[in-house]
Amino acid sequence: MTKRLSEQESYFSMSEFLDSYYWASKDDSLGSLLGSVTLWSDDGELFDQAIAEDWHTFFGDVSNENHTVFESLQAVKQFVNEYLPGIAATTPVSGSLTYNIRIICEMTESQRKQEPVWQNWGAAVNWITNPNVVPVNESPFLKTGQSLPNPKEKGFRQNQFPIAKVLPAPRPEIPMGPSLEKVDLTQSYYAFVKFLQHYYQVSDDSELGNFLQQNRAISENNEEYRYWKGKFLRCSGNKKLLDILKAFLMVRDYFEIEFPDNALHTHPVRKLSCNLWKAAYLPHSQRVQTEVWQNWLTAVHQVME
Repeated sequence: MTKRLSEQESYFSMSEFLDSYYWASKDDSLGSLLGSVTLWSDDGELFDQAIAEDWHTFFGDVSNENHTVFESLQAVKQFVNEYLPGIAATTPVSGSLTYNIRIICEMTESQRKQEPVWQNWGAAVNWITNPNVVPVNESPFLKTGQSLPNPKEKGFRQNQFPIAKVLPAPRPEIPMGPSLEKVDLTQSYYAFVKFLQHYYQVSDDSELGNFLQQNRAISENNEEYRYWKGKFLRCSGNKKLLDILKAFLMVRDYFEIEFPDNALHTHPVRKLSCNLWKAAYLPHSQRVQTEVWQNWLTAVHQVME
């Protein structure tokens, strides 16, 4: 019989799953997030209602019915895309965990069975669906007076899900390519706008349309341009020109933060975000054949003419 999890069971499983990696690593990004994920009020409501609402959205986007173990991980993928984006600034364990969850969600069943992150997820689900485990106060744990077998054994916290024995495999370095054309700050931002305009024209997506209407102009009053400018200066080492591949990766990072692949965003934006993420990790010889790279190159050449 296939195990199915309610929305609450899936959430508690995610809480323990993330918590196990925090205690194994003391990763700062995980620690900051878990303060909001695990804190409950006396009436059983999560203190951070924004997280509760987002989780409800992610869970329902995968399926309105109780989830299989894999479907629940797909909801977790949306959650970490929102709260632990896979960018260089995210601390190592968190960034690697997000990467591994995303990759596992692309795998076949036989492939993911070999992955330690998937195995730990299954263990967290089994822990929460154990009838002796109940949610109390700050997180799910065993009833008073009960404990795990051998609670003093290394890797266990008394009355808690075990600490992760294996940290997520480090996310790979993004492959770079040969030196390419370079753009200045103004050209890079207009190329970004042109790139988004192409996807707006083919999709008529309201989220892209609203963003372009508000942010297409270069101005110090434009908060998105100021962010882009700061990122450009960091990526270029405060130089005037930046390789177009590095500018492309700026676009990818921007989407990871502002338009992550989850149900808080429209389908065309989610698809574009996912395709940018996939293209970033491809060898450059394969990356240049993707639709997103070709559209980026077209946008760059349009602003350089």
